Amino acid sequence: MNWQVEYKINNKTFLFDYKTVKKEYNRFKEMDNKSFLINIVDALHFACYVSWIKNIPTKDTLSDQGLIHQLVHLLKESTSDCVNLKELRVLFNENLIINKKNIKLPYK
Repeated sequence: MNWQVEYKINNKTFLFDYKTVKKEYNRFKEMDNKSFLINIVDALHFACYVSWIKNIPTKDTLSDQGLIHQLVHLLKESTSDCVNLKELRVLFNENLIINKKNIKLPYK
């Protein structure tokens, strides 16, 4: 199941590779909490990218309870205790699940 799409942003061409993104999603989903926290920067990058390709509303990603906002809180020692990691992992897995039907690359 390999599906690739080229898209352009500001005259620069990028390649979306479904197989790679799906594999990365599964990698994060299968991590235990310790591994997830060790890889938090990669998880944040993944969340930004998938939120964009799925066109997830900013209220669901950047608001005070948004997925990306909560991931950023985990990066700061002073705010990491404010995040319920169990709930965040559920939110991460539910919102960032990837399938061919929910990809909305606007720059094809």
